[in-house]
Amino acid sequence: MGGLLIRLGRPRTIAILWSVALIAVACSIERADVRTPSGEPPEADTTRVRKVLDAMTVGFETGDLSALDTIYHDSVTVYEGGDAIVGWARYRDEHLVPEIESLTDRRLRFEGVTIRLVGSTAWITCRYSRTAIRDGEDYAARGVATLIFRKLAGRWRLVHSHTSKDGG
Repeated sequence: MGGLLIRLGRPRTIAILWSVALIAVACSIERADVRTPSGEPPEADTTRVRKVLDAMTVGFETGDLSALDTIYHDSVTVYEGGDAIVGWARYRDEHLVPEIESLTDRRLRFEGVTIRLVGSTAWITCRYSRTAIRDGEDYAARGVATLIFRKLAGRWRLVHSHTSKDGG
């Protein structure tokens, strides 16, 4: 037993054991993405999350708040323009409705979209661009976004949104 402790106490042996442990942890993290809770490959839910993102785009462009009601969770947290707004009703009524009413020819695009899944949580990192006409003038905003979705009652719902505008 004493010889075992001496061998394990050697720096080279400890380094090898740590390396093996780190590789095992890294493999288990990646393996968490192998199957979703429903047993499907993650690509199925990745496709579903992307469709929800596309539906958000259409909802914003068309001003269809009832469609957005089905995407945003009631207790969503939205970080935008340096402010934090908690709750879909508050974000919708205090921010989104006035924005939609003041903008025409609205366009929203997401580029460089990366979707990651772990269990019933999905997060998207991407770049966004919004263009529109406001008071007869061109309006544009570009930046980066992180969007977090949870699968609740079989539907992907937006629970957190954080956007940072380029240049400001």
